[in-house]
Amino acid sequence: MDGDLTVHLIYPSDTTCGGSLRAPYPAIAFAHGFSMFGLSDGVQDNLGNGEHLASWGYVVAIPALPDDFDARYAAIQEVLSYLEQETHNEDSALYDKVDSTRLALAGHSLGGATALALASQDTRVRAVVALDPVYHTGGPGGGEELWAPEEQGPQIVVPTGILGAPGSSCNADADYARIYPWVGATHKASFMLVGASHCDFADPGNAFCDMVCGSSDPARTQLSQAYMTAWFNYYLYLDTASYDRLYGASSDADVENGLIGRQLDTAPRGLTAVAAGQIIDLEWSLYEHPIIAGYNLYRRQADERYASLPYAQLGRTGHYADRNVVAGQVYSYTVRSRDAAGNVHQAADEVAVLAQGGEPPAFHIYLGLILKGSG
Repeated sequence: MDGDLTVHLIYPSDTTCGGSLRAPYPAIAFAHGFSMFGLSDGVQDNLGNGEHLASWGYVVAIPALPDDFDARYAAIQEVLSYLEQETHNEDSALYDKVDSTRLALAGHSLGGATALALASQDTRVRAVVALDPVYHTGGPGGGEELWAPEEQGPQIVVPTGILGAPGSSCNADADYARIYPWVGATHKASFMLVGASHCDFADPGNAFCDMVCGSSDPARTQLSQAYMTAWFNYYLYLDTASYDRLYGASSDADVENGLIGRQLDTAPRGLTAVAAGQIIDLEWSLYEHPIIAGYNLYRRQADERYASLPYAQLGRTGHYADRNVVAGQVYSYTVRSRDAAGNVHQAADEVAVLAQGGEPPAFHIYLGLILKGSG
């Protein structure tokens, strides 16, 4: 690479996952945390994370990063460019190994904040996982801000998974909890590892972190890696089996067994309902990510409950016209996205509307013709 940036590369072999996966693979740039004034080697401290991801079919690049936030931000950008370029370089070990349409970011501590910051700005990024991200200089409550999540967080639109530990001086009293509400992604989730230390997210980590921030536990490190990998599998490989770990029975069991605390946000946004004559028009924001195969629409009246089966099962659309309504009746609706295996995500905020009688107003018909004719 240009300059003095050193990168450790880990990539799958032909036997990865029993040989069921083939290049080109998704690629992940992994940002390590603060070097503790040179007392830790961030690349070595996270080789286990890189090897774990590579064993699941990912090319992983772990650069040796400076502690200056702006410099490390620029370095991770350079790593993404390197991955894009080297897959076309016949003399490179990465030749034909990287799918440049599936680039992602991960990082621990300051590296987690670095990954989130870049995900808010670089359109090449398709998913991001931040491991106990810290954007303050440290200490209880945090010191100087190195990044402004309230400004850039809303610009993160790719699926965003955040893992965290209970608040301590080493994670600025749970910086991840400050960051999470600002993230603008339609699909985002926060998983707090109960009883974890800030060191549990690095693998193999280092003795200095354990001495300062609390000892690490291999079981919690494995749990962190399980969620990180499932996030990338679901949103980069479109592996619907990973739904179980993130949103299904496995994750539910982790909550019930006191292993994690969880916050999920996957509901469709912008659901509206408008009565127009004998039709109720429903619209919502179509989530463009390919993991979404379609939507389930649910309807109820008055004191009814929503049925377990959807009122209508739709494809990849953000619109439905309900023509089976009776004037004077109030109808309530919600909608849920689903993946190709039929796994459903959270329900949108309910909307209710009073059905009208008569024909749809003329301006509604003419407007539709005008829009259609305008191309």
